[in-house]
Amino acid sequence: MQVFLGIAYFVMGIVQLFAIMDGVGHAMNVGWIISFLVAAVVTYIPLLGSGLGVYGAVTVWDWSIWQAAALFFWYIPVLAVAFLFDAVTNR
Repeated sequence: MQVFLGIAYFVMGIVQLFAIMDGVGHAMNVGWIISFLVAAVVTYIPLLGSGLGVYGAVTVWDWSIWQAAALFFWYIPVLAVAFLFDAVTNR
């Protein structure tokens, strides 16, 4: 299970990288090199990267906010369930 979550987080990060690149390029009107550098720095910062990924997917890719949030914030409910399960089983 841990390997599956690690692979899913990595794949989501790659998609998030491109969403952030497009969002930064759109918002700041900069080239793809600057967009890539900004996206490479912030992609795997959990809440910041997810928020910027949602911005890029909604504004540039024309996704609904629910689709983007489901893709980029999926790890929060998964981690909450894992922490609750761990807390209950390790009493």
